[in-house]
Amino acid sequence: MRPLQATALACQRLPRIYWALFLLVLAGLVSTPQFGTAANLANVLEQSATLAILALGQAAVIAGGMIDLSVGQLVGLITVVACMLFEAYPAMSLPIIAVCLGLAAFVGLVNGELVNRLRMSPLILTFGMLSILQGAIFMLTDRSVGQAPPVMTFLANGRIAGIPASLLLVAAIAVGAWYLLQRSVFGWHLLAIGNSAESARKAGLNLASRTRTAFVLSGLCAGIAGLLVAGRLGTGFPNAGSGLELDSIVAVVLGGTLLKGGRVSVAGILGAVLFLGVLSNILNLLQVPAFTQIVVKGLIVIAAILVDRPREAAAA
Repeated sequence: MRPLQATALACQRLPRIYWALFLLVLAGLVSTPQFGTAANLANVLEQSATLAILALGQAAVIAGGMIDLSVGQLVGLITVVACMLFEAYPAMSLPIIAVCLGLAAFVGLVNGELVNRLRMSPLILTFGMLSILQGAIFMLTDRSVGQAPPVMTFLANGRIAGIPASLLLVAAIAVGAWYLLQRSVFGWHLLAIGNSAESARKAGLNLASRTRTAFVLSGLCAGIAGLLVAGRLGTGFPNAGSGLELDSIVAVVLGGTLLKGGRVSVAGILGAVLFLGVLSNILNLLQVPAFTQIVVKGLIVIAAILVDRPREAAAA
């Protein structure tokens, strides 16, 4: 009985998004025969890697009761800058990667500092940063530029012992995010701020430091995602990050993280990313128009928020 009890307990603790993912996979297998092929499933996993990394960074911000709308355009900027530098200095791949990650982290630091100093809503401030980054991208180029080096192409499309390298990268970042957000003092403080910033301040927590670190983590994850996109596309496409900021928020919310902060689930976020990846794949195989897919995703977000409202009330 003990193994059965353990299995039942594990099922109870499994984030609800995995049940939805299971039903969606069944629907895909029934609706289109191409969905269940090994090549297609591997493609879904590889394409989901970018969003998974981006959503894990977004989760750090949302867990603290904030939001970062700049990450999509930051992905685009890093993709363009990286490919331009890789083409100009092909023998300096590692220093260029370090520079790109440093740039992404710096953008996150600026977001965090501005939120702290100006006392502005993160929603408004990061929307402004979104516009700045978008303008910076098109100041650099309005067309695809540069070329990704073999190291980035391998990271995006290569295999290590038969396992996609991008999935190993996601796994490493997910483990780090799980520990940092759900098992460390930093994560507990961040969740306390998300639950009640005023109570956290009265308890003596350094809100400014936690806010700054959360945005740096979000920017850093956007930088990693941008490098992954560069490797996958092979060139610096200016619109590479368009819409990813909303997709990352959708994944975080669907994964069970409260939009107002105070609760986070890394396992749930990964399940939500897979759900969105499978959904997009099925809709593409069924040749559903792109604009209709956007409507479907929007309806899913609204449904997820409505389902989450009773849990928010219980948490309050």
